[in-house]
Amino acid sequence: HKSVRIIVEGHTDTDRIGGTLAERYPTNWELSAARSINVIRYLIGRGIAESRLEGRAFSFTRPVADNKSNEGKAKNRRIEILLSRK
Repeated sequence: HKSVRIIVEGHTDTDRIGGTLAERYPTNWELSAARSINVIRYLIGRGIAESRLEGRAFSFTRPVADNKSNEGKAKNRRIEILLSRK
């Protein structure tokens, strides 16, 4: 419905960005922002008005799992989509 705001949040694990990926995303903040922005671009491409979209970047500050294991890190590398009435 057009009265619903779509908030896209990007998250990462705690690993430092390395290799050639670090040239594009020097920190986890940039990587989490890019994740959010890419989803927003996809939604715009599907016809959702830009005025309904909001992007947020949380880097590694809101983990849902322990970053000590590969499984936990995989869970923390994520996008969350929240819906809110305007």
